[in-house]
Amino acid sequence: TPPGRGGAARPDRPLSIHSLLVSYPTEVPSAQRRPYTAGAALDPDLLSRLARQVLNGQIQMVQMQNETMEDSLEADFRDGWATVYLVKEVHRYYEFLNHQFPHCQEPLSITGDGPTPKMHATRDFSLMAEILTHFARTGQPFPGCRWEESTH
Repeated sequence: TPPGRGGAARPDRPLSIHSLLVSYPTEVPSAQRRPYTAGAALDPDLLSRLARQVLNGQIQMVQMQNETMEDSLEADFRDGWATVYLVKEVHRYYEFLNHQFPHCQEPLSITGDGPTPKMHATRDFSLMAEILTHFARTGQPFPGCRWEESTH
């Protein structure tokens, strides 16, 4: 677990997620990749590895889901920027909100699915690592940042 706001993972507590899908840039050697992991193979060591890879800029995309697939996270990384959103109970969406640019609509190309407003992006990869590991441990939005909530 990265140092700072998120605290340490507890090895005696099972993770909240059931599956983890990670996409890597081509320059990341295959020996350093863990593209898909599910069930018992998910452990705190894998989360620590994921956090290090996020901090080192070795990740393009992360998807996490709980066993019922009602709660999920998706994060994208490109050109020094990252964005993340969570889905809770299938219909509640939580989109990261950057406190430095809370109303900035400047479009950034992060996801490949169209522009991401700058207000939903960050350059703070340490924060992103904490958001990912917190969700994996708890299934909840990280309390150390702001989220824009909507219902679909």
